[in-house]
Amino acid sequence: MQEEMVREGHQVECVDDRPSETTWFKSLAKISYRLTDGIIMRYARNLAGRVSKEQYDMVLYMGGMSFCFTRKQFGLIRESSNARFVAYLWDAFANCERFGQCRDLFDDIYSFEAKDCEKYDLKMRPLFYSSIYRTIPLESKKYFEYDACFIGSAHQVGKFNIVSSIVNKLESQGYRVFKYYFMPSRVAELWCKLTNRCYRAQVFQHKPLNTTQVVDIYTRSKAVIDSPQSGQSGLTMRTLETLGARRKLITANEDVMHYDFARYGDVLVWDNDLNPDTVSDFMYSTYECPPTSVLDSYSIKAFVRTLLGEAPPYRGYHNDDCCDETEDAS
Repeated sequence: MQEEMVREGHQVECVDDRPSETTWFKSLAKISYRLTDGIIMRYARNLAGRVSKEQYDMVLYMGGMSFCFTRKQFGLIRESSNARFVAYLWDAFANCERFGQCRDLFDDIYSFEAKDCEKYDLKMRPLFYSSIYRTIPLESKKYFEYDACFIGSAHQVGKFNIVSSIVNKLESQGYRVFKYYFMPSRVAELWCKLTNRCYRAQVFQHKPLNTTQVVDIYTRSKAVIDSPQSGQSGLTMRTLETLGARRKLITANEDVMHYDFARYGDVLVWDNDLNPDTVSDFMYSTYECPPTSVLDSYSIKAFVRTLLGEAPPYRGYHNDDCCDETEDAS
């Protein structure tokens, strides 16, 4: 985000939205931010001083559940500047308790959740794919090594159950699947295996793949597997990376069919009762590339320009139940 804004000609300073990323702070914060409010207050005062001194044009918050400030704490930052305050949420609003207490302190709030945009009168804007994914060739140089791949975190049990179910079903039907289940630590893996039997027969990785490695796997794969976190239906980064890479998408997210790119037939909403012939038709059909205008609307450049107020609102979501309200909110 910072690099893209700089490319667009802006001067940008990037700071963490929490005072610490240490294990002990995260552990206490997971129990309750109240246990760390003294540290958070000192951090809020420090940020307020920096914001006041630098005279920014805009203060942009990116996050969701990680928003740690009480209304009093964030009010210090807000009162320190005449800058425009904009927020982007990549978590469901219901999971952002402290942010909800401060929502009126922002001039604009964007969310990737269509339902939240309708319910809370937020502006809709899906996430984005980085430019490197558009460099992936439409076809593999020789042949696709994998029919499908999954690369992602596995510590959220609901999501892991869905993804592993898709992977197992595809493999049982003879498809070649690359899977990279990431756990943040061996301790986290041990805890998951002790508390939920679905983890016990799986192999997990503890080092995340970098972007170059992910791009290499996507290049060798015909389709990408994805599932949202429990309680969320907004498009994940993986969904949009798949779009940018021009690969087929297999997802458990039914809401994806309301987005403009899904109309081109390269999205399969997964159900364990899917007829194998339906899966086969999807896997072996020719990829139909969406128009450049659609692809560009989900790029990091379009994302940044929207948040900065330099581009038209996002209009690619169409739902008969909430489309009108969502578009008005955009």
